[in-house]
Amino acid sequence: MIAASLNPDLLRTPHEMGLEVVLAAATPPADESLYDLHLAVDELDEQAVLAAVRDHLARGGRIDAVATFHEGALHVAARIAAELGLPGNSPEAVRAMRDKFLTGQRLAKAGVPTPGTLVATTLVEAQAAAAELGFPLVLKPQASASSQGVTKVENETELKAAFDNITGLYEPDAFSDGAYSVPNVARIYAYPQAQGVLIQEYVPGEEFAVDMVYGGGEYRLLAIHDKPYPFAEPHFIEGAYATPSSLPEKEQSLLVDAAVDALKALGATVGGAHVELRVTDEGPKVIEVNGRLGGTTAFVQESIRESTGVWGPKEYLRAVLGEPLNFTAKKHPTPAGFTPLLADRSGEIAGFVGAEEVMDVPGVIGVRWMAKPGDHVVIKYPENPVSCFALILARGETREQVLSALEGAEKVLKPVYTD
Repeated sequence: MIAASLNPDLLRTPHEMGLEVVLAAATPPADESLYDLHLAVDELDEQAVLAAVRDHLARGGRIDAVATFHEGALHVAARIAAELGLPGNSPEAVRAMRDKFLTGQRLAKAGVPTPGTLVATTLVEAQAAAAELGFPLVLKPQASASSQGVTKVENETELKAAFDNITGLYEPDAFSDGAYSVPNVARIYAYPQAQGVLIQEYVPGEEFAVDMVYGGGEYRLLAIHDKPYPFAEPHFIEGAYATPSSLPEKEQSLLVDAAVDALKALGATVGGAHVELRVTDEGPKVIEVNGRLGGTTAFVQESIRESTGVWGPKEYLRAVLGEPLNFTAKKHPTPAGFTPLLADRSGEIAGFVGAEEVMDVPGVIGVRWMAKPGDHVVIKYPENPVSCFALILARGETREQVLSALEGAEKVLKPVYTD
C-alpha cells in the first residue's frame, strides 16, 4: 500500500480480506494493527519508494499487489506495479489522467465529449488560448486536486488574475492569514512534470460524479453521485453528494458510457476511477478523470456502501489482485449522502459546538473530523481550498430526508475559535 491517505477504514480492508499490508508512508498511523510492515519513506517520492521496495524484496519480502487510494501517490504505485509486473494502470495511463491537458487531448482525439482544453505557461499563451476558446473559461492547475485554484473567468482582467494566482500555487509551503497558517495542499497533489495553467472551455450544466472499478477488460459502476447544490462560482469548492442519482435511467447510462469511453481512451485498464461530468444540452461531457476511487478521505465510499451495499476499496483491491469483478449491488439502493462542513472564517479552532448533538439529528449516521482543537483555518479561496472541519454522512428513506439531515447537521455543528 502506497499511502498518503491513512483513513483507518481503508487500511482495515486488506486485513479483512486476509491480506498482509506492507505500508509505504512517511508517517504510519498510530494504530499499528492496521499494517504488518512499515517502509519509512516519503510516499510521494517515486525513486525513494522504488528503492524501499527493491530493498524489501532483496530481504526476502513478498509483494502480490500494489495499491494506493491517494491522488498524489498514483504515479508511484503505477511505477512499482510496472516494475514488478503486477496488475495496475501503467505510468503512461496515470500521467494521462493526472495531467489534465493530456486528458483533454486524448479524449478529444478519441471522440469523447469534453471541454476544449489548452495549456499555458505564460500570460501571453493564456491570452492566446482564451482568444481561441472564447470566454467564459475555467482556469485550473494542470495537475492538482481539491479544486485548488480552479476559477471561472469572464474577461481578460479576470484571466490575468486567475493565471497569476495559479502560477503562484506551486511554490509556497503554506498559506497565511494574519497569525494563522495552513500547509499548501499543492505540495501533496501537484504533479512534477505538469505545472502549467489549464485553460478550459466553461461547460454549463449540472455536475455528476461516477465511481468505477475496472480490470480484466470489465468496467463496473459503483455509483453515480448527484451534486444537488450549485457551485458558488467563480470557484468550485466541492459540496454535498447524494447517492443514488435521481437522473432518468437513460441519462445515467449515457454518463456511465462516457466515463468508460474516457477511461479506455486514457489507457486505464486496472484500478478505480472517479470521473466528473456535466450534463449539457448535447449530452454528458467529461470534465476530468481521476485515476483512483473518489473521496477516500471524504465519505464518498461510505456513501456508496450505505446506498448499494458495495465497499469500493475492497473491489479495487480485488482488481489489483487480478481477481474477477463479481460484486452485486442492492437492487433498490438506499438514499445516502454526505457533505463537508466548512469553517466560516480564518482562526484557530478551540473546539466545537454541537459535537454530541449532531449525532441526534435524524438521518445522521457518521461524523469524520477533519480538524481538531489547536488547528488553524485559513479562508483564502481559491488558493487554499481546505476549510472543511468535519464531514457528515447521512442515510434516509428518501433523497429529501438525506438532504434534510445534512442541512440539519450544518446548523447544529459549528467551530469555536480561540479569539
